[in-house]
Amino acid sequence: MLTLQGRTCVFAGATAGDGVEAVKLLCAQGMNVVLMTHQPDRAASLMEEIRASGAPRRCICSVQGDRGAPEEDPEVYRAVEAELGSVDVVICNTGATGKAIPMEETTDAQLLRSIEHLAVGSFAMLRTALPYLRRSRAPRVIFMTSVEGAEGGVHESFANAVAKGTVRALTVNAAARLAPEGITVNCIAKGPIPRVEGIRPGDADPADLVPSVPMGRMGTAGELAALIAYLASEESGYLTGQTLSLSGGYGVRK
Repeated sequence: MLTLQGRTCVFAGATAGDGVEAVKLLCAQGMNVVLMTHQPDRAASLMEEIRASGAPRRCICSVQGDRGAPEEDPEVYRAVEAELGSVDVVICNTGATGKAIPMEETTDAQLLRSIEHLAVGSFAMLRTALPYLRRSRAPRVIFMTSVEGAEGGVHESFANAVAKGTVRALTVNAAARLAPEGITVNCIAKGPIPRVEGIRPGDADPADLVPSVPMGRMGTAGELAALIAYLASEESGYLTGQTLSLSGGYGVRK
């Protein structure tokens, strides 16, 4: 049994995409989960589903408002710690596959926008949460990249892949600096995993990556949730600075 009971997780990018199942699993295993979202309707639906399931802990949300993104607002973390007792885990799961724009047509502004959203956003969340993580008994940071961001490829948006590669660099450098304090920082490189709301018009299709996956199938949100739960647990305390490829063997020779 993973030690998740009574811990509190702050989760950005959980009300859509592939993060919903992770929220359900963490709550079912006894974690409090705080949803950082700009989608209040989806958050309310998810919270009601978790409440109705009889999960032993709480799922609450903080909605983006006049102060900007809640995951970057120190007041949000202060309120979470006061209400729930601690901030033990931060998860940044923002981003998608991006618009399928060819590399040579990608503008500087588009590339910088992706880096700001994915890499700078992840760092800002870590920086804001850091004072609270330092008070946790078992602090954990979980970032997300993609297999193309980690290994290279041609299926994902070029701008998104480069930005997600920057998240991988953020992971190893933050892990090196925070390891002496017992704060672990790890990253999940996601292969093709379906989004609960489907593909947005113009976005790259994750299914296009399947021919490059030795297992020959897409991953599931449940498989992602299980890995997130392990990285959030107290048992993962000796694992840091790693990018774990959840990709059915992408990059492994057939």
